[in-house]
Amino acid sequence: MKTPLANSGPTPDPAPERRTQIVVLVVLAALLGALTWWSLRPPGRSEALIAWADFAPPESTAVRPWTWLVIHHSGARTGTVATIDAWHRKRGWDGIGYHVVVGNGVDMALGEIAFTFRWRLQREGAHAGSGQQQHPYNELGIGVCLIGNFDAAAPDPWQLDRTADLCAELIRHVPTLSVGRIVAHGEVPGKQTSCPGSQLDVERLRLMVRQRLER
Repeated sequence: MKTPLANSGPTPDPAPERRTQIVVLVVLAALLGALTWWSLRPPGRSEALIAWADFAPPESTAVRPWTWLVIHHSGARTGTVATIDAWHRKRGWDGIGYHVVVGNGVDMALGEIAFTFRWRLQREGAHAGSGQQQHPYNELGIGVCLIGNFDAAAPDPWQLDRTADLCAELIRHVPTLSVGRIVAHGEVPGKQTSCPGSQLDVERLRLMVRQRLER
């Protein structure tokens, strides 16, 4: 006669434990997916009013007698003030060469206007070129850089609208500027470049700015 095994009884059902593990894994996967979406989502569209009072230099800083608005593209689909600043510093410059950056909805909000230290301090730019002919366009030219490669694709209409709003507001408050002084980087004397790209129509931008000033 066989002796019964100690602690013999019904075998526990592992199904509830497995179901709990599955639920936990599903919840964690959902949270991870939500975090990934949140980190990779487009930053949206900026519709903040572009007003001189919000970006005018402090009263203790005289406005430089700016003569030109020099329009650039970044040449890349991605970019921010910080990433351009880091790139320009690697080139040995003292920081980002532009005065203003306009976002394209990838790393910056679409149409976001970001002023750099050069504007805040009314410093000369480092954007027009290193030759003698380009020197005045650095010294007295506001460098406006739109994020994007406009040899590959046209700028988003909203990005262009916001750039026109920006240029009009600058012209209203800086008497040495005018619509006729809006120039493409490639129009700077002696500068051989396609910047701001074959698909950014600077003449159309001038027209848009003129229309805003006539309202």
